[in-house]
Amino acid sequence: MLKLKFGVSILALMVSAGVMAQSVQEGRRMLHMQRHHAAKKILHQLADQAPANVETAYWLAQAYFENGDPKGAEAVLAKAMQGENGSHPLLLVAKGQAELIEGKSADARQRFETAISLTKGKNAEVFTAIGKANLEKGGDVAYGIEKLKLATAVKGFKDPFTYIYMGDLYRGLMNGGEAVKAYENALMVDPKNAIAKHKIGKIYLTQGSEQRDIFLGKFNDAVADDPAFTPALYDLYVFYFSRDVFKATQYFNEYKKHAEPGPAIDYEEASLQFAGGDFNNAITKADNLLNTQGDKADARLYRLKGYSYDKLGDSVKALAMMETFFQKATADQINPDNYVVAAYNAAKTKADAQKVDYFFSKAIEADTTASNKVDYARRAADFFKKSGNTVKSAEWLTKVLYINPKLSKVDLYNAGFENFKATEFKRADSIFTVYKTNYPTEVYGHYWSFRSLSVIDSTMEQGLAIADCEKFISIAEADKSKNKSTLITAYGYLAGYSANIKKDLAGASAFLDKIIEIDPNNQDAIKNRDIIQKALAAGQKK
Repeated sequence: MLKLKFGVSILALMVSAGVMAQSVQEGRRMLHMQRHHAAKKILHQLADQAPANVETAYWLAQAYFENGDPKGAEAVLAKAMQGENGSHPLLLVAKGQAELIEGKSADARQRFETAISLTKGKNAEVFTAIGKANLEKGGDVAYGIEKLKLATAVKGFKDPFTYIYMGDLYRGLMNGGEAVKAYENALMVDPKNAIAKHKIGKIYLTQGSEQRDIFLGKFNDAVADDPAFTPALYDLYVFYFSRDVFKATQYFNEYKKHAEPGPAIDYEEASLQFAGGDFNNAITKADNLLNTQGDKADARLYRLKGYSYDKLGDSVKALAMMETFFQKATADQINPDNYVVAAYNAAKTKADAQKVDYFFSKAIEADTTASNKVDYARRAADFFKKSGNTVKSAEWLTKVLYINPKLSKVDLYNAGFENFKATEFKRADSIFTVYKTNYPTEVYGHYWSFRSLSVIDSTMEQGLAIADCEKFISIAEADKSKNKSTLITAYGYLAGYSANIKKDLAGASAFLDKIIEIDPNNQDAIKNRDIIQKALAAGQKK
């Protein structure tokens, strides 16, 4: 009878442990779905039931870390590390994670190495936790990747999240190729892992619309594996937001079923009015939420109002709302296009040019895609060009050259010519020097370098412009009809140089003859040639 009771007791403990493990997994799942409050609720209940359970304490701390509350995480760890768990390796790693956030990188490293030493370098869970910890601001990405690779070498390793954290660290290094490989390795361990599929899709999303089929496919695959996976549902909703309001609404409704309730959901629901073109109602709903929720309201409601006023043509209110949004929003709530909208509305209100310049600069700073950065710089240049601010237009077209990894002749010409117009002659010559180096048989680089240098060397005494002028002529004479006006300028310059600097009147006359050849009615050339010929004749008689 005693044996039977003992057996039941052991069975009860095994069932309890199984329930505990399942519940911790449910808490982790809530974290992966970005339902931080739900995760904390589940994990707190478990911690109350079993205060000494290390796994529960570790993941409860992670719930606070991921919700941007390191102080809350430290409070969990302080309680969990009392008594015999004070030196538990997993909790030491979490403590090191908190120290990284505080900027105590040396202390954190010591915690990590102590945890490795206590487990004799044979615990994949500890290595994985160290890799995750180094995702925090202040973390050492290379160190984190190194420890995650060690985790995969531990006998019996089978955790897809080791590879997921590795991919996240590679993304921090802007190494999308290695990140995708890591996420694909996670799928080798767990082919139905929605998180890995979604993260692969996010990488392709950053590469622009040309990768649309890939990232939409990955997002939909993630939802197929886990219909409640809110991060993928949200990204699908956002993608269709400005493209297909019907699809956007469908994805939003699915997202809302599984997402954490609160101001963020209310904002998204209000923003669907904007997607449907009902801008006045979007403003009304945003105002109602701001009035009822107060300081708890989502800061993006101000952006919603700003965009709505922009569509309604009220630039003053649009700019005011965007500036309020920038003041109240968190960094992850701001995207590059927000700054572009602010820049255009600042321009329409005839705000200080520096404000327009600032917003375009912030858009470039915030974007990670080179093609988008180039587009913003071109938009800024176009605005300043249309507003007659040639100096700023030239400055922005020059920025295009620095940003664009693939310089085109159009970019070079536009930047060089605009700088010439802005009287930035040295910069113009530098740009056209690149042009003529890349396209040596074309006339434009040589011609505009010659023109720029002719202004820099205004007395002609240094002869700075002569080489480019002569090179231009040698190319342009192949089609005198097409290059007539620029050839006249170049011949005239060399005529002046020959007469005034070289004192070669015959040479000057020859260049004037070239002008008359292609423009027989050019009175200036005829007049000057006649003067030179009389001087030559007088000299011969003398």
